[in-house]
Amino acid sequence: MRRVKRPRIYITSERYPVDEQSGPQYDRIRTTYAWCVAEAGGTPYVLPSVGCDRDLTQRYLDSADGLLFSGGEDIHPSLYGESVLEKCGPIDEQRDRFEIVLLRGALERGMPVLGICRGMQLIAVASGGSLYQDLSYCERADAGHAGGWQQSGATPSVRLMPGTVLHQVIGEETVPVNCHHHQLIKGLDQSCRVSAVSPDGMIEGIEMAGRPFVLGVHWHPERLAASDLRHLKLFETLIRAASEYSHKAISRA
Repeated sequence: MRRVKRPRIYITSERYPVDEQSGPQYDRIRTTYAWCVAEAGGTPYVLPSVGCDRDLTQRYLDSADGLLFSGGEDIHPSLYGESVLEKCGPIDEQRDRFEIVLLRGALERGMPVLGICRGMQLIAVASGGSLYQDLSYCERADAGHAGGWQQSGATPSVRLMPGTVLHQVIGEETVPVNCHHHQLIKGLDQSCRVSAVSPDGMIEGIEMAGRPFVLGVHWHPERLAASDLRHLKLFETLIRAASEYSHKAISRA
């Protein structure tokens, strides 16, 4: 029996230090990212942030069917034209450079992309958008975005914009989420559109218009998917888009 090909999904990783003095020692992701990709029918691979060597990046893209940009540190504000403010969090510039090149290469190829938390921010910044470097810099934002809602026992729901890919994927007007981020989307390039908003009106989901699947969410569906299948749908849709991308790539070869 012929084995069905599982699309290859490359997941970006966080460079994690053993201590502040030694610097980054190993690359890591939460197991739930890989579990969701595998559960949805894909083959997960973890990518180390090894610099922005374009030849290496192109080789990664040559072998990938889709990308998942994971959560982690803050993106350097210089990438959206600002200096670092006091309440900006830890930054890994090597990871920033690597992921910007990787994402832009994927977009040039029409490859499907899912961005989670920092990954959504990366999509926004790489396409010309900007961020609030901390919740406190946006007067309208509820401090609960940083995890306070969950700690108090609340389960906030985001509103999904009608006609968006995200709305079609989830299939409902609202969905409960788990927010844990201290930064917010400030501005979006016209190539992106808002697909979800929080109760206080902050952007919690974005997607790139005119593309089959380039989508970002600010919450963490990988931590909810095992108990709420609505969140697993994001990964299932990524896998379907990656499978279609793979078939098209084979037909072009």
